[in-house]
Amino acid sequence: MIDNGLVVFREDHTEPPIRKSYLVRKMGRLSDEESIGKQVMGTYFYRSALQATNEVADLLGPRVFDYPKDREILMRLIGYMTSAQNNDIILDFFSGSATTAHAVMQLNAEDGGNRRYIMVQLPELCDEKSETFKAGYKNICEIGKERIKRANLKIWNDCFSSAALDLGMILLDKELEDEMGESAEKKMDNAESLDVGFRVFKLDSSNLKTWDAAPIDPQAGDVIGELANRMNAMIHRVKPDRSDLDMVFEVMLKLGVPLDFPVSEVSINGKTAYSVGEDCLLLVCLTPDIQPEDVEQMAEYAPAKAVISRDSFADDTAMANAWYILRDRGVDLKLV
Repeated sequence: MIDNGLVVFREDHTEPPIRKSYLVRKMGRLSDEESIGKQVMGTYFYRSALQATNEVADLLGPRVFDYPKDREILMRLIGYMTSAQNNDIILDFFSGSATTAHAVMQLNAEDGGNRRYIMVQLPELCDEKSETFKAGYKNICEIGKERIKRANLKIWNDCFSSAALDLGMILLDKELEDEMGESAEKKMDNAESLDVGFRVFKLDSSNLKTWDAAPIDPQAGDVIGELANRMNAMIHRVKPDRSDLDMVFEVMLKLGVPLDFPVSEVSINGKTAYSVGEDCLLLVCLTPDIQPEDVEQMAEYAPAKAVISRDSFADDTAMANAWYILRDRGVDLKLV
């Protein structure tokens, strides 16, 4: 149609193009139904784009993100391909404003599903002169994170408000119980079981230092001194700017544990450790001054593996004792 001059684009590209459907019919290239269908679809997708833009504007402010995907269309597509009863994972490799995450959460809220999502987005920098940058978003990833947070809150509030409204109507008029009771209870169950939590990961180098194996030029200076500096730098292997949770997630990756497993902080004789998995699949401890009695307490959690930093043990004797204590309890010890 474009090649035949049957579509005219306007100067303002945000305006829908003019489709000369009457010429199509006159030239006999399409039937009336096909011509009208193309006209309607063009209008539909234009309205859809406006609706998507307005939704993002309502959540984040005007002109924060141009041309987002349409949540309702994505909900339809996801609904066609997934089931509320299955733990489907929806991957969007060009996340943008995280419309796909919003669609998955909204669909779960409506049908009680347990679908999950993975959003991937390069941290493309926002133009410093743009409204997006002025609103406080330095890159596209920050837009997506903020949208998920605000969509979470809105979906949560809407779910409980709708369920509470139905239950309130039933309390006011008992005759409505037969008509609305089952639906209201289902809405409340969906609201109470709705999981809108999410985690954000950023690709980075390992949290552990690596040995600098670059040759030392004898002509450049003190070879022995440089070698000593490199060895001293490896005494504490964890990089100083990394947190305990950074290490926990790296351990999970290296041991093949999915990143969506629950991680909870536990106290062992006043020292912090992390339980990974519903049934403590891993117990990770990076706290200093670990003594044999602390290891005994760790064994009480019956993890499949205990992961402890070499730097955490009070001394070499405590490290050796830890191995025997955990072996006798059937717990594998991994050192980092």
